[in-house]
Formats: sequence, structure tokens, C-alpha cells
Amino acid sequence: MAPQEREIDVEPSMRKNIHGLGVALAASVATFAAAVAITMSGPAFAASLDYRFEVAQVTPAGPGKSDVTVRLVRATDGTLVSNAEISANAATDTVAARSGYRRFRVDTPTAGPQMLQVSAKVPGPTRIERTFNSSVKAMFERKVPGKDKIVTGTVNFYAQ
Repeated sequence: MAPQEREIDVEPSMRKNIHGLGVALAASVATFAAAVAITMSGPAFAASLDYRFEVAQVTPAGPGKSDVTVRLVRATDGTLVSNAEISANAATDTVAARSGYRRFRVDTPTAGPQMLQVSAKVPGPTRIERTFNSSVKAMFERKVPGKDKIVTGTVNFYAQ
């Protein structure tokens, strides 16, 4: 059995309040949507399955220290991501070993298995944007970088 519809008699002053509440709610939703859009326009976070960090080399660097060389590769084909900026919070000294590799000096108080938290900023693809300026009748070109991707992960290594 369907419920009966009733018409409710509302005072004119209450109608204004209800209408004002609806407008305020719509404005709040629009503000939230804009905040989400602004937040999402920053660096994109890449799925952990797209990239993988690998330990290329580990060498002792004195008592309680190890030099760990890390690289970032694409998980699909294993190719080196040479333009990534790799960093680690726990490293005391970092050196760009060669293109696509980063060496970190890490405190290793004990020998054996160790973990290092790493992250990388991978630049997005660059595209050429062409514009025609009719007042000077010339075509202008500029390079527009794509959105950066932030990749995070952990590498395991063995300290001596």
C-alpha cells in the first residue's frame, strides 16, 4: 500500500529559512567540490604497481654506515626511469650516482637485513603548446610539463 501524500502548510517566514538552508547547503557542496579539485590538481600519486624501487649496490661506508644505491624502474618492462628525483628520509648524505640512480649514506647500527623508505618524483610527459598571436601574426611554441607523479616504497638491503 502506497503512503498518502500530504501537503504541509508552512508559514512564509519558514519558507525563506528553508530556502536559505538549501542555498547554504548547495554552496557548501560547491566549496567542497572546489577544494577536492584543487587538491587533486597537485602531483598525482602513481600506483605502486606502476613502478618499483631496486637496490643496485650496497657497500660499507665505515662503522655503522652503509652506502645504498637505489634505482626506480617501470614494473611493466623493467626499464630505468632516468628522470626521477629519488629521495630517502633516513639518509644522512645523498649523491646522484649516475642518471637514474641515487646513492644514500644510511646509518646501520647492526649488521644484517635493513629497510629504507624511499620516494621519487617522476616528471610527467612534456607536450608542445602552439599559439597564434594575431596582433603580431606569429606562431609561438612553449613546452608544457605534465603532472608529476609521486612514488613511494621500501627497499630491503643487507648491511655488513
